[in-house]
Amino acid sequence: MLTTTLLSFVAVSLGLKLAAAQIIVNGQIFTNGLAIVDAPQPGTTLHAGATQSVAIDISGDGHLPSDAADPSSGLDTHYDSLEVYLISYGISFNQTISAGPGLLTQEPGSTVKHINWVIDHCIQNGNYNLTFYEGSHINGTAYYTITPLPIEIQNTDVSSTCVNATNPIQAYPQAQSSLTHSPFLSADNTTSNVNYPSVQAGGAVSLARVSAFTVITAPLLFAVLTYL
Repeated sequence: MLTTTLLSFVAVSLGLKLAAAQIIVNGQIFTNGLAIVDAPQPGTTLHAGATQSVAIDISGDGHLPSDAADPSSGLDTHYDSLEVYLISYGISFNQTISAGPGLLTQEPGSTVKHINWVIDHCIQNGNYNLTFYEGSHINGTAYYTITPLPIEIQNTDVSSTCVNATNPIQAYPQAQSSLTHSPFLSADNTTSNVNYPSVQAGGAVSLARVSAFTVITAPLLFAVLTYL
């Protein structure tokens, strides 16, 4: 049975700007770029000291050739970069989870790339965004897509202040240029079995503040916030 969940960033009265939708189909989070996040799921509670697998399908659900992961491939549609950071604007925290070309080039032959993320004991208890930064070309046009995935980290015994792989917090909001719809999904977001690229993907939209999204799943409606 096909299960589709719509995650649509919403503008609210506090002046948050509308951003493009993220779609979950059968547990896969389709960004508005090429990457599809398999794990973790939004709202997952993680624990300091544990190892969490971060899984990313880079094949476009089977629509992309393996060479698309190579920034020098010359293909009209390919990745330029894919990086992951743990971010909280509330406590001015920015930690590198994966940066540089390694994520795209590791696990040769595999269409799903994995990060075995050991959650530092120094990370404070609280809410964070596991944020995916993708640079890509789609049909020859360059895009930059930022996808924040809200998680909670529980840590009742913070050991020290984090110093490893930490970065200055970036100015907020961060600008991006992205499609308005996943290029791999049908118009009703129920299947990725469409000829790539989907003609319903729409044009690019310049996005700024990515702040909250609504999760819609029949017959329930509930909200999940990304954390500032």
